[in-house]
Amino acid sequence: MAEILRPTSRLLILAALITYWVRLPVHVSAAIVDSVSHGQGSSERVLKQAGYDKGGTSKKRNTSAILPPMDGSRSSMAECARHYMDSLLADHVAARKQLCGNFTKRSNVAVVYTCFERLRLIHKALPSIFLSNGVRNFDVFISQDGISPSIFDDEVFFIPGDMPYVYIKHPVNLCTGLHMHFVKAFAFDIMGYDILLIVEEDNVLHPQALQFLARMAELSVNEPNIGVVSLLDMDMSPFLDSSRFSAGILPVRSATGHLWVFGLHRVKYEAIREMMDAYYEAIKGYEYRTKHLLPLRPRIEALIKQYGFPIPSPFSQDRFFLNSLAKVNFTKRYQTLFRFFQPIGSAGLHFKYNTSYFVKIFGQHMYNGLINPSAAFDVTKDPRDIKAIRDSVRQRLNRLFQKYRRSFPLESLVNSTFYGVMEGRLNGQIVAHNLRGTDKESPPPPPPIATCELRQSRGAI
Repeated sequence: MAEILRPTSRLLILAALITYWVRLPVHVSAAIVDSVSHGQGSSERVLKQAGYDKGGTSKKRNTSAILPPMDGSRSSMAECARHYMDSLLADHVAARKQLCGNFTKRSNVAVVYTCFERLRLIHKALPSIFLSNGVRNFDVFISQDGISPSIFDDEVFFIPGDMPYVYIKHPVNLCTGLHMHFVKAFAFDIMGYDILLIVEEDNVLHPQALQFLARMAELSVNEPNIGVVSLLDMDMSPFLDSSRFSAGILPVRSATGHLWVFGLHRVKYEAIREMMDAYYEAIKGYEYRTKHLLPLRPRIEALIKQYGFPIPSPFSQDRFFLNSLAKVNFTKRYQTLFRFFQPIGSAGLHFKYNTSYFVKIFGQHMYNGLINPSAAFDVTKDPRDIKAIRDSVRQRLNRLFQKYRRSFPLESLVNSTFYGVMEGRLNGQIVAHNLRGTDKESPPPPPPIATCELRQSRGAI
C-alpha cells in the first residue's frame, strides 16, 4: 500500500506547485497595485485584491497565461520559462497590465533591481535604492526571479507607504539569461522607457549613483562609440584626486563580461535588438545553467559565428550583450573613475569565491564623498585631465614608496599603474596595501552599509 500511495503523493505535490505557478501572475498584479498605492502590504490584503480569499481560493477568473504541464525536470522548468516569456513578449499591452496592474509611468527612466533569494544580501542592498537621491524622479521596479518565496514574506523591509514602486515576482526560474532579456524587453518594449538602470541584488548603492548613471546614459546618446554605461567595478581611489575627478567618467573597452550596476539608453538598445532577440530565441526552452554543454552550447556557438564575435567567447548573456554592442561599433562603455557602489556578494549567482579572495580582486570600498551628478564629464576630452591623472598616480606612488620602501617607484610601475587606472582594471586599495606591507598597516574598514535609518542623513555613508 505504501508503494501505491507514494506516486500519488508526488502527483499531489506536483499539482499544487503547478497550481501555484499558474496563479502567480495574478498575485503579481495585485501586489503591484497595492505596493504602488500604499507600499508593500500584508499577504492577506494582496490576496483579497487579487480576488482570492485568505485560504488562496480564487474568486475571479485567472486571465494569466497557462503554463504547460511539467514533470519537475530541469528541461520542463526551462520550457515553462519559455512559455511564460513568450506570452509576455507576444502582447506588450497585456504584459504591461499583467505585470504592472494600474501603474502609471511618471518618468522616462526605469530603475530595475534584479534579485533571486539571497535575503542576507537583499536586506542590505535594496534599501540603498530607496535612499538614493532623486529616486522619486525615477520609476522603480523590483524583479525577483525564480520560484522561491517572495522577498517580502519575512516582513523585514520597510518601504515608506508613499514611495511608488512595482514588485514583479516571476512564477518560474528565468535564470540570468532570460531574466536579463526580460529586463531589457520590459523597460524598452513593454513599458517604453528611454533609459534603463539595472542594479543586481548584491550591490549597495552610493546615494548619488542612480543620478550619476542616468546622466551618463544621457551623455552616451551622442557618443558614436559608447554603448553601456556602468559604475566602476574596482576601487582606484588611492591614486586619484577626488576633488577634481569624482564626477569624471572614462570611455573604456569592456574588459570583463559581467556587469553589476549599469545603464543603457534606448538608442543603443534599438541598434542591437536583432542580436538580443536572436540570443533569446537560442537559449529559451533550455537549462541556462548548462549553456556550456550540449545541447545549448552549439546553439550559442552558431550565433557567435553568425555575428562574427570573437572566438573563443564566453557564452553568457552579459558577454553576448557587450559583443552585440561592439558589433555595431559601440566598442566602449562610459565608466566612473570612482566606485559608487559596494559589492557584497562574494559567493552566489556569479562568483564562487571566499570573502578574502573576493576582496583581494575587487576590494570592498566605495566613494564616500558627494558629487554633482549633472556635472559628469569625459576626462579624455581634455589633455590636461589626462596629465593630471598621470601626475596624481606618480605623486601617490612616490609618497607610498618613500614612506614604506625608502625608494622611488620604477617608471614601468608608474606607467602600468596609470594605464590600470585609465582602463578601469586596477584595485588601488590592494596595490596601496601591498606597498605598505601586510605587517605595516591593515586596510581601512569598509564604509557602513546604507539602511533606512540613514534617511535623515542621506549621503553620509
